[in-house]
Amino acid sequence: MKQKKFNPLFWKISVVFFFLLAIVGVVHVYISYKYSTEYFQEVDQRLNHDTAKNIIENSTPFYNGEVIKPALNEMFHHVRAINPNLEVYLIDPKGKILAWYPPEKNLVISSINLKPIKDFITDKNKNFIKGDDPLNPAIQKAFSAHQLTMNNMLYAYIYVVLNGEKGKPETDTLFTSYLLQISYRTMGVTLFFTFVIGLLIINTITKNYTKILHVMQQFKQGDLTARVDLNTIGSEKPLAEIFNEMADILTNNINKLKEVENLRRELIANVSHDLRTPIAIIRGYLETLQIKEESISVEDRKNYIDTVSKSSEKLEKLVNELFELSKLEANQIKPLKEPFIISELVNDIGTKYSFIAKTKSITIETFLSKELAPVFADISLIERVIQNLLDNAIKFTPENGYISITTEKCYNNHVKISITDNGIGIPEKDRERIFARYYRANNYTDLKNSTGLGLAIAKKILDLHDSGLELTSAENTGSTFIFRLKCVQ
Repeated sequence: MKQKKFNPLFWKISVVFFFLLAIVGVVHVYISYKYSTEYFQEVDQRLNHDTAKNIIENSTPFYNGEVIKPALNEMFHHVRAINPNLEVYLIDPKGKILAWYPPEKNLVISSINLKPIKDFITDKNKNFIKGDDPLNPAIQKAFSAHQLTMNNMLYAYIYVVLNGEKGKPETDTLFTSYLLQISYRTMGVTLFFTFVIGLLIINTITKNYTKILHVMQQFKQGDLTARVDLNTIGSEKPLAEIFNEMADILTNNINKLKEVENLRRELIANVSHDLRTPIAIIRGYLETLQIKEESISVEDRKNYIDTVSKSSEKLEKLVNELFELSKLEANQIKPLKEPFIISELVNDIGTKYSFIAKTKSITIETFLSKELAPVFADISLIERVIQNLLDNAIKFTPENGYISITTEKCYNNHVKISITDNGIGIPEKDRERIFARYYRANNYTDLKNSTGLGLAIAKKILDLHDSGLELTSAENTGSTFIFRLKCVQ
């Protein structure tokens, strides 16, 4: 039975989503309550906008600037009959409270701010305006107001607080309970469905991330073949592609490291073998000279010394080439590039190697173009490349053979250098590995003077010059090595 995958990302996002919804719910209830209260007060003010005006039209509590008590009491009695929750205040033009209803209430402040009253009276659009409550100055409330004038003279203001202290506990409690119930129910239903739908969406989104995470865990645990199936991934496909590419790169690097390790072991084995041979020869002949010091003939002594000398030369050459290749592979050699005429360098090397080739009756000819622009390269390193290729050509070419060196201009502002021999050639199965260090073609058996490092060194040097080493060959016909160098612009 397949084990169900645990999705930690899903649960983390779900918990965060739940708390966010809870916060949204609390904010929703607060805002709903606040603005609902404001709205009902605004409605109350609109419905009772002319309450103060109606009170003035039905009573006249002033005469000659004095308050008429019976008329004032009649006005208050009329207000009590209409709406016992109203608070009515008689305010002088300076904001001082002259009288109020209900009279049994004790005022907290003796005067109020007249600005809201004046704004209310002059406002033609009936905008919502709050004013002071003398019984509870900490809270501003909806009100109605009108000026009391006689003979075009302002005597006072009638100021009516619409939701007074008398009915406040009962009405506020009922109203608050009603608003909270509506808000909680609305919030509960809304948040429930939002949370359920949100979980479905989160699950859909995180499902693909879980698949990718599972593959990553497999890769981490050593399954280097683990890859994300892009056909099962939706919008997360770019992430999956990046992981697959990174996994491919890591796998390739691991394979390369394994190859390097194998090459290192092969190198150690080859070096051990190649070093052991000349050392054994040197040691053997020296021991022979020591044992037969008095009985050995002059001619044998000379042959032994010559053999020791050649073996030591081979040993020195092998060590030097190993050291050179190691530095090249470690990028410790930096080419000192400068412009020079490649044909002149080829001519000098060809002349020098002509004398070496004569020992095998091999002819070396050069075909040099005289209309070449200078190349930009390290002259000593390029000389080393040509020397290694010529050494290789001489080894592979039998007596009375032929070697040619050609320089010519090619495409893309480069000079082409070709070294061709009519030697034994290289079998097709060996051509891809011919540039590996210590590799020798199977049809090449003359190992006496070969270290197997010449072509590998040449290839590394050309890599430093952003160039390559090409090979065309036919068995029993010959080989051609080609490389290109960039001209000076």
